Amino acid sequence: MLERPRLRSSRPSPPLLRASACAALLALSGWAGATPDKAARFYEDALQRYESKDLPGAAIQLKNAIREDQRLLAAHLLLGKVLLRSGELRAAEAAFEEARKQGVSRSELMLPLGELYTLLGERKKLLAEISPAGLPPNLQAEVLTLRGSAQALQGDAAEARRSFTEARAAAPRSPVPLIAEAPLLLRQGEREPAKAAARKATELAPQSAAAWYTLGSMLHATGDLKGALAAHDQALKLEPRHVDALVSRAAVLLTLGREADAERDLAQLKTWDLRDPRASYMRATLLERRKDPAARAAYEEAASLLDAVPPGALQASEPLLLAGALAQNALDNGEKARELLKSLLSLNPRHYAGQLLLASIAVRAQDYNVAQPLLENLQRADPSDTRVMYLLGTVQMARKRYLQASELLEKAVAQGGAPEAMQALGFSQLALGQGREGLANLEKAFAANVADARAGMQLTMIYASQGQTAKAVQTAESLLKRDPANLALLNFLGNMKGRIGDKRGAREAFEQVLKKDPSFRPSVQSLAWLDMEERRFDAARARLAPLLAANRDDAEILFQTGVLEYRAGRLEQAQPLLERASELQRGDPRAGLALIEVLNEQRQSAKALEAAKALGAKYPSHLTVQVAEARAYLAAGDARNARLRLQEATKLAEFDAGKQTAIGRLQLAAGNLDGAEYNVQKALQASPDDLGALTLRVEIAAKRGQPAKVDSALAALNAKHAGSVPALITSGHVAMSRGLFPAALNSYRGAMDKAPNTATAILVTQAQLAAGDLPKALAFIEGWSAKNPADRNALKAVAELQVLAGRHDAAKASLQRLLAAEPGNASLMSRQAQVLQQLKDPGAQALAEKALAAAPDDPEVADALGWILVQRGDPSGALRHLRAARLRNPAQMDIRFHLASALAQVGRKAEAREELAVVVANAGGRALPPAVQQLRKDLGL
Repeated sequence: MLERPRLRSSRPSPPLLRASACAALLALSGWAGATPDKAARFYEDALQRYESKDLPGAAIQLKNAIREDQRLLAAHLLLGKVLLRSGELRAAEAAFEEARKQGVSRSELMLPLGELYTLLGERKKLLAEISPAGLPPNLQAEVLTLRGSAQALQGDAAEARRSFTEARAAAPRSPVPLIAEAPLLLRQGEREPAKAAARKATELAPQSAAAWYTLGSMLHATGDLKGALAAHDQALKLEPRHVDALVSRAAVLLTLGREADAERDLAQLKTWDLRDPRASYMRATLLERRKDPAARAAYEEAASLLDAVPPGALQASEPLLLAGALAQNALDNGEKARELLKSLLSLNPRHYAGQLLLASIAVRAQDYNVAQPLLENLQRADPSDTRVMYLLGTVQMARKRYLQASELLEKAVAQGGAPEAMQALGFSQLALGQGREGLANLEKAFAANVADARAGMQLTMIYASQGQTAKAVQTAESLLKRDPANLALLNFLGNMKGRIGDKRGAREAFEQVLKKDPSFRPSVQSLAWLDMEERRFDAARARLAPLLAANRDDAEILFQTGVLEYRAGRLEQAQPLLERASELQRGDPRAGLALIEVLNEQRQSAKALEAAKALGAKYPSHLTVQVAEARAYLAAGDARNARLRLQEATKLAEFDAGKQTAIGRLQLAAGNLDGAEYNVQKALQASPDDLGALTLRVEIAAKRGQPAKVDSALAALNAKHAGSVPALITSGHVAMSRGLFPAALNSYRGAMDKAPNTATAILVTQAQLAAGDLPKALAFIEGWSAKNPADRNALKAVAELQVLAGRHDAAKASLQRLLAAEPGNASLMSRQAQVLQQLKDPGAQALAEKALAAAPDDPEVADALGWILVQRGDPSGALRHLRAARLRNPAQMDIRFHLASALAQVGRKAEAREELAVVVANAGGRALPPAVQQLRKDLGL
């Protein structure tokens, strides 16, 4: 991506007043809790002892420091290193883990953790957690060396079948290797060898119930029900209380339709006072067939029993995993069912029932990237399965492959498939432009069963989507007329009116519902959403508060209330609500996504990453979640993991031009130019004239430093979209990158004339500033802000330029206005403290401390307080803040410079040189600011 032009002053400014892009300067953050001086003194003494190899003394002083201040990052990290060197490995691991939780940068922990895992022999953990991504070259080399050693020690994973062969060679008369190998052979599709292995086990050990049970399982799986029943009978003859054999025999009997015999076996388990989740599931299915309400309790019993199964036993058992997944699915716990099915299919990728169940759950969750390959496998295995046809048709339709969908659904309908197939066929035909046929099928499906309110509601939504608003309302009203007491239908009518833009009619319908039943939750929530849209936040709160008070663990209400507080600008109140909603929610990532937004707004990047990783683990095939996780990794400086998430997102986005372009921009931010280029190719393949993709292609060429390709890509962009705002802005960026500031200014002004907004106003300002006209830049942004007094981003940009212009009194006033609107914004408090320091205001330190109390994990806020203390002649007091800031963000050179300055002033010149050397190396030969040059000279570097 083209570097966004930076605000620059014609004269150097102190490192404290960073001249960075206005957009970047607008980010938010926070800090909390002051570190006692006593803790800092303990730490400094421990550091000296560590350097002199007095490990016991260092450990004692570090523990003293932590006892005084639990948030002293440097102490946790150094304690881990001391314990590691002392051979106290588990204690070292705990110290490093605490350092990580407290916010120590990943790059600081990779090497000592890698050494620790090597000493512990935890090679898998090392390979999983220790990577060279984002580390400086010297550390990359060391970490890669650790990984290579671990890989050499671990070797290639022994293939299971080779192990079984070696085991058989060691004990030729033992049935155990054969019993273990038979299921593996079956999973690999080797049905006959699997049966042969199980049969050989019974020949070697004819008195082994386990061998006969295994043979019965192999025969059942391969369709030989009679042989399976005989084998299980033999197992139970040898060992009458063989639970697996008894449960499996019940399953065979159910398959044979011998329900009474199956129930007898299941009852036998109860007489033994044995509760088995598979048996509970089978009982539940029998109860459900009889429409017995006790079925749900039986499903719940199956699910709860499964929770008690040891993880190792569960992960090795196909029957247990399938029974658990079926029970959870019956209880509408889709995510839990998916987890179990994923384990099942990792154990046996060919498991037909497991694939079909997972596919149906994935379709229900709109997770088509999981569903489609499963369904295609199943269709190859059984081309006549109408369930598979219907589900695969649904997936094809969702992916806008309407011709393929129609073919599958027509076939399913013709073969008497699921009733839903007729409706789905109608939808696919509508999408193909076969409006008459599609609508006819939908109307036919509804006419066939006018009592099917769901079908009528779907038809209503189709009318609304086609712009037939009168017919949509008429159909919704006809549904209500058939069942006037149905409040859900009256609520649906309100939603329909809201969808077609009749907000007043929607509100009236919802209020009618509440007159009949004040506690009808869907209408309460719908009215709250309407209130939020109209910025009537107090009214929305009043509606939602009783619902939340009645159930503090209601994920949906927690989510809506969290969004309400977020939109109202009350981020601190929104965060715990969204955290709890995300924790409780199992099938909808919106709460987690909103939480990440709130954390980013507060500049809590470490917490945002933690939340994004947790959400990504829950929704591994959800495009928006993958993108959010990639953004969080980028914010944390972990480009490698960001790229991995973006690669997955690229697959999920398929040929959606807009999504591919958005992913490409993130690839660019992650430094993956090839990946970004691939995204552009996919976007242009889907839409050759796509404006976003053509723009991104210019930015990639610019990032590669290929002027000729920049010109070519820019020419292609202007040929298709000349005069468009993105083309003008891109032209401006190219001009700025080449130092053609008047041309850049003309382009930005052209964009501003067409679509005036704050982001473009800042670009105009940056071009003026780059051209050396600070007064004009400041006048322009002040003028824009005056016309848009409610725009805080504009006012923040004004404040930054006022600082650059040396107008600190004016900057103080601007920041005060911002703080009046956002009193808890730690970033603004910190910035104001820096301005007050420039004004020699004695209140600067107190305000910086207040900012740090509000955002204890923000390295920029900690750095600001530390630098103010240095400027006030207290470098010792500054060290604890500057060290914490540096550990949280070692890539920020201003922080390292400030730390080096403080270290030099307290006499720790060797450590100061180490920090300043990184600053100098990072400059890459560019001119250093005067203050850095002076410190370099003072330190003899």
